[in-house]
Amino acid sequence: MPDSSPKERELLAEIDRLKMRVENLSSLIQVGTLVNSSLDLNEVLNLVMEKAQSVMHSEASSVMLVNHQVNMLECKVALGQVGHEVQKTIHLKKGQGIAGWVWEHKKALIVPDVTKDERFFSQIDEKSGFKTKSILTVPLLVKDKIIGVAQVINRNDGQEFDQQDLELFQTFASQVAMAIETARMHAIALEQERLEQQLEVARTVQQSFMPTHFPVMAGEKFQLAAKTIQAAAVGGDFYDAFALDEDHLGLLIGDVSGKGIPAALLMARLMSDIRALVREFRDPRGLMTAMNTSLAEKSQQGLFVTLFYVVVNIKSGQVQYSNGGHIPMLHTRGSATRFLHGQKGTPLGIFEHADFETRTFTLSPGDKLLLLTDGIHEARNVQGEFYGLDRVKTSMTRPWESAEQWLDDLIEIVNTFASGRIQHDDMTALVFRWNA
Repeated sequence: MPDSSPKERELLAEIDRLKMRVENLSSLIQVGTLVNSSLDLNEVLNLVMEKAQSVMHSEASSVMLVNHQVNMLECKVALGQVGHEVQKTIHLKKGQGIAGWVWEHKKALIVPDVTKDERFFSQIDEKSGFKTKSILTVPLLVKDKIIGVAQVINRNDGQEFDQQDLELFQTFASQVAMAIETARMHAIALEQERLEQQLEVARTVQQSFMPTHFPVMAGEKFQLAAKTIQAAAVGGDFYDAFALDEDHLGLLIGDVSGKGIPAALLMARLMSDIRALVREFRDPRGLMTAMNTSLAEKSQQGLFVTLFYVVVNIKSGQVQYSNGGHIPMLHTRGSATRFLHGQKGTPLGIFEHADFETRTFTLSPGDKLLLLTDGIHEARNVQGEFYGLDRVKTSMTRPWESAEQWLDDLIEIVNTFASGRIQHDDMTALVFRWNA
């Protein structure tokens, strides 16, 4: 066969280059498919790096990710003869080794001969028994933020990695970064879904323990309404009203510290315990003391409870109350409103031997009582200003059509004041009027 002409040889070389580009393009398309084939990060990285190692004709490959908690590069995937050993070994500081240098400078690096590069970290070879000759390392970038590095080591044909290898491997690295980001976003979405489910469970727990109706007592001597407007983040607000006997009505409102399921579960247990103890301890101080002792013994995760408890004699108008670290009750008579501070006391569940007291006064016909949680007076407007207890106090003298209507108006006024800001805490209020 006669020797081919220079033009023919050039044409054949060009055909070979085109074939190589087609093969590389095909490999990249396959990698794109692999990235979308699974949301399991380890599985995807192994598949992608197997393909990269094959296309780059290298003996080994690895992916190292930045662990921001310890500020180290940690090996996520290592393929090749000693890959398993390498994966357990590599922990690099910023600037340490070739990979650490690429992490620090966010630049790709070709090292033709590691014996001539002082940046090479030889301890990995010493521990694994692998012989590194040349390395191609590229940063893994997500929106210009480096999340790790990828490497291929030693071409199978003994040649050095060149600029064309670098360009191709950078394309693979972008796919690896995409796979990592996709997996992480999926993990975040799953965590968000899990939290939403927890919040829904917490809301369900809260609602199941709130009274669905109030006691009906002879003579229609009072009006009563209560409401909770739940925030996006579940809190621990609760209220209750119950007939202690034919003459005495118990009212309470409270707030469990913290949010989410722990607060909701403690609230549920607390309300269950209170309903069991109100028959035994008719004096508010006695109930507070018993509840505090129980909570201090059992409380977990540092949770505590503020509580305001009131006993009203609906025939005589006598009121007994005790405050466990809660917002004071408001009492309105005619156009005058006052805060019934009393001894504020300590929130329940902090000190086992905390002291509480019972205070007493007598209602006049038409008097109103308001119990509330801090979600109402701490509601803020767009300027960051609190609604405040003074505004709540002023609202107590508004015209009264019914307990329900007055309470609805209060919530609407607070919501209007805070319009434009996200509600961060539950808003709970209970209003009582004695008709005599």
